[in-house]
Amino acid sequence: MKLKKIVCTLFKVLLALLVIAFAYFVYAVIWIYRFNADQKRAVENIDSDFYQTSQLIRDPNGYFGIVATINNLCADTLLIDTQASTSLAKQELLDKYEAEYWKRKPIPTFNFYKQAYFSKLYRVNEIGIGDCTLKDVVFTSVPKDNGMYNALYRTVLGRTIIENMGWKFDLDKNEMTLFSLENKNLLKREADGFTLVKNGINDLSLYGEQTDSLQLIFDLGSNYDMLIDQTVYEKLRKHQTPRRYAIFRREGLTDTVEEFHGITMYCNGIAIPDCTLDYIPSINKNVAGNIFAGKMNFILAGEDLYIKQRVDTIPTNQAKLSVLGLSFNLRGNAVCVTALEINGLAETVGLKLGDKVIAVDNGSISVDAMSVSSGKLERYIQQADSLTLEIERNGERKNYMIVHNG
Repeated sequence: MKLKKIVCTLFKVLLALLVIAFAYFVYAVIWIYRFNADQKRAVENIDSDFYQTSQLIRDPNGYFGIVATINNLCADTLLIDTQASTSLAKQELLDKYEAEYWKRKPIPTFNFYKQAYFSKLYRVNEIGIGDCTLKDVVFTSVPKDNGMYNALYRTVLGRTIIENMGWKFDLDKNEMTLFSLENKNLLKREADGFTLVKNGINDLSLYGEQTDSLQLIFDLGSNYDMLIDQTVYEKLRKHQTPRRYAIFRREGLTDTVEEFHGITMYCNGIAIPDCTLDYIPSINKNVAGNIFAGKMNFILAGEDLYIKQRVDTIPTNQAKLSVLGLSFNLRGNAVCVTALEINGLAETVGLKLGDKVIAVDNGSISVDAMSVSSGKLERYIQQADSLTLEIERNGERKNYMIVHNG
């Protein structure tokens, strides 16, 4: 009888936990639904005939952006991210925008660095984009202890806003057109000559002779050409030997990347040559990033994607690392060596992941947060056939010279 009583008690406790878990799940689903509906209302005041064209903005890192005025206080360039569930900003920028604390997200968010956190959400009264005004846009605050902090060098406009408007990127004309999705005639006119990929933002179908068919997400917030999962990687490895390099994400987390070059992919019959496909085990997803997007003209319309072949020449050098086999980025407040080609030139001379960079070519270029975030330092490294570096490791300063003899 005593055992039966214990089992009965345990069953009741388990049942109560399941009820609580289910209730919390329902609450989270309702919260997300209401949040998305609330953000959809941010564009409700836009006239159905709204239409404006401006110069295409694309920063040195490949991200697409748009100039905006926040709360009539700050003019800023917002980067466009088709997969960010909310808009994102550093806390100090939200303070500058005079954003008001709104509430905390009830479910945890997992960032790229596998950190879980409950987001603090802030609301700005309005965002002006040309003649368009968005009302009560909500941003997720990214504090300094979040692994995304250093990567987030500009404020990001997320999908809760993006999917409620039409965005046309004409890379041949160097133009971006923003228009209302309420007016079906506008969409029909702008999409003339384009191919519709239904639900292409979340389910983009591509084909390659070396990869067969694969499904990807279309992510303008990804600074890659294409990321692939293990299944695609195994197929590619039968045809081509990848270039391998290690990336220092944060203390205790290092990724190994295997990179394939010169792959031609097809989307709805449109050929997209010279693609670079990267396999990163810790991500293990199929993603078409901003570099891939820049190889075609495209329209974002809700969850649908329209694509069109570009007329002009597509750049072919999409390698993430220079011929010298290294890359720099911010980690904390320091510029560090964050990528090294395995057995490459930089690693061979003795450089290590995490080395703090003090000077490049005896001060020929600045080594600071601005030179990194603007892409200026990366361009300098990509174009160099040799580099002289002063680094700091474990409190000791060292000098290295890397020379490419090819």
